[in-house]
Amino acid sequence: MIEALFEAIFSFVLELALELVGEVLVELGFHSTVEKLSDKASNRILLGTAYTIFGAILGFVSLFVFPKIVFSSPMIPISYFLVSPVVAGFSLTTVSWVINRGIRPVSWFAFDKFAFGVVFALGYSLSRITFG
Repeated sequence: MIEALFEAIFSFVLELALELVGEVLVELGFHSTVEKLSDKASNRILLGTAYTIFGAILGFVSLFVFPKIVFSSPMIPISYFLVSPVVAGFSLTTVSWVINRGIRPVSWFAFDKFAFGVVFALGYSLSRITFG
C-alpha cells in the first residue's frame, strides 16, 4: 500500500519535472527566434501554435519514459491536468525573466509568456491523454 503511494507520488513529481525541463529547453530554443519576430498578432499565434506542437511532441516522447501512470485516486490526474498548465505558465515566465534580466529591464510577469507556457502544458497533457 505504501509502496504504491510512493510510486504514484514519485511518478507525479518526475513527470512534472520532465515537463518543466522540456519547457525550459524549448524556451531557450525559442528565445533566439523570438527576437527575430515582430510583435504582430499573427506571429504570436504562430508562436503559440509552435509551443503547443512542441508540447505535444514532448508529451508523446515522455510516453516512452513513463508509458502508463496509474494513480490510486481519480482526482489526481484531474488536478494534475488543471495545475500543470498554471505551473508551466509561471515557470516559463520566470525562465524568460531570468534570461532577459541581463539583456534589458523587463518585468517578471509577461502574460504572453504565461499563455505560451499554458498552451505548452496543455499540448503535453493532451498528447499523453490521447496516446497514453
